[in-house]
Amino acid sequence: MTENTIAAHPDIPDDRDILVCIFQRGAADGLNALVPYFDSDYYAHRTSIAVPAPDPLDPLNLNNGIPLTNYFDTVPNGYALHPALQLMEQVYLDGNLALVHATGVPHQIRSHFSAQNLIERGVIEKTGPSTGWLGRHLAFSSPATGSAFRAISISGNVPVALGGAIEPLAIDNLNDFGFDQGILDSGYPQVLTDLFRNPIPFSGPAEAALAAMDELQAANIPPVNQPSDAGYPNTVLGGKLLQAAQLIKSNIPVEVVCIDSDGWDHHENLPTYISPSLTELAAALRAFYDDMGPTTGMQRITVLVYTEFGRRIRQNGSLGTDHGTASLAYLMGGGVNGGQVISDWPGLDIGQNEDLQITTDLRTVITEMLDKRLGGTDVGTVFPGFTVPTYVNAFI
Repeated sequence: MTENTIAAHPDIPDDRDILVCIFQRGAADGLNALVPYFDSDYYAHRTSIAVPAPDPLDPLNLNNGIPLTNYFDTVPNGYALHPALQLMEQVYLDGNLALVHATGVPHQIRSHFSAQNLIERGVIEKTGPSTGWLGRHLAFSSPATGSAFRAISISGNVPVALGGAIEPLAIDNLNDFGFDQGILDSGYPQVLTDLFRNPIPFSGPAEAALAAMDELQAANIPPVNQPSDAGYPNTVLGGKLLQAAQLIKSNIPVEVVCIDSDGWDHHENLPTYISPSLTELAAALRAFYDDMGPTTGMQRITVLVYTEFGRRIRQNGSLGTDHGTASLAYLMGGGVNGGQVISDWPGLDIGQNEDLQITTDLRTVITEMLDKRLGGTDVGTVFPGFTVPTYVNAFI
């Protein structure tokens, strides 16, 4: 793949990155993705499912964690990536990946659907705005252009996080979005344009969709038969990130891309099932990173990977983990404070509960990202009722 030299449309201001937001639906287990191997309680509570600590005497052991900090200390006191995330090690070493551990939104909900709704709305109670945190940010900030592709979800639906944005798009597959030449020649698109004019219901979404079809057709993005043809894994997430890359590299001024990553609810046999999930995540992210270019395109892109809540500290009877509280967030891009694990580590002494405690509110991470990489924001609008703690260049 050739590095992309332009990662943002020329009309997008220099103080705005393109945001690629990936939601790990199902509550990803952060403790096995980023292993606190310095904490003996991790191994005490996960006797059968823990990732082995890095072994200085056998660094090529593919079953051991990949050390990120203090590898050669006589007393291990660092973090290690799950071996399935090996492709992300170089991104970390490049200084373009930050890992925020023990993070989340303190909503006290353990139901997937309800927790996803709250975290995408950016609130901790069921009351509050029905719109999403990202949609409110986009409504607060002026569009860089009049493009119908300002905010797009590469899925079959608009996520709650984008609620409140002006006509966000949901496109499952760019290759299938639009009309074939026969329909174009028939004049049918003009019939639809005339039919869905104001003031009929749904005229706004219909007009936005038709405008997006015209814009995508004019961009003339080359079709890709398989993600692997462009260097991406032949997986659902690989295909979605490939489409994000196609949009970014085209002349379409996309500002925000939302992507779902499913299948993170590992109640049973965690070692068996989390490995392919992490392998897919790492392969797709690394392909996107290489495609955009670590020293070129990625300088104007920020990728946020987050989940609705984490998993409990102790393994369950099915060699999996149950719904918990804090988890792990990933920040990737040229503008992040990469090459480090950012965590006020709470420890894994179970005490009165089995949850990994939240010590970094995810809304703090997102606020700094919006402030510094997406042109500024208004915290009271994006996260009503939330007071941002004092931070100095913590994440970005």
